[in-house]
Amino acid sequence: MEDPQNKECQNTAVNQEYLNSLLEMGIPEDIAIQALNITNNESLEIAATQALELMDGGSDDNWEDICESFKMVFVINSELGMGVGKTAAQVAHAAVGLYKILMNKPEECAKLDSWQEEGEKKIVLRGTNEGHLKELTTLAASYNIPHYAVRDAGLTEIPANSFTVLGLFGLEEEVDKVTKKLRLL
Repeated sequence: MEDPQNKECQNTAVNQEYLNSLLEMGIPEDIAIQALNITNNESLEIAATQALELMDGGSDDNWEDICESFKMVFVINSELGMGVGKTAAQVAHAAVGLYKILMNKPEECAKLDSWQEEGEKKIVLRGTNEGHLKELTTLAASYNIPHYAVRDAGLTEIPANSFTVLGLFGLEEEVDKVTKKLRLL
């Protein structure tokens, strides 16, 4: 069995709160640290499950599944100057729309299951304007990354048909090809 600490997905720092909780559960410190590194400190529950697998002598057969992390990313059209509530509502529209698309594609359901097991990672990033979001949409399509564009009805604070949010879903490394250079909102 390969040493999980030598794996490419390893973090260099562990979440101290999670580590303390795992130690309180009676998990040896070296196993707890390995589990947190393997799961990228994503969730205490996932790390505890991983630690138990390590303690049971679990194999590395599932390492590919662990390293292949999925995420949803939402790129906001910053030029619109939406308020916090409006932005939250538009991101929610993107999440629901993207999820519906994914649920209707059998080949995406397993990816959604993995994403859910990993803690449903979601990130909100800052886009420049509508043209920028359109460029990102074209790039996502060129990589076959599932995506969903939200256009507002114009009933509240922004003009009708404004491109407010672009939602993307896929493997982190694939989605990062489109969004890596963007800043957090």
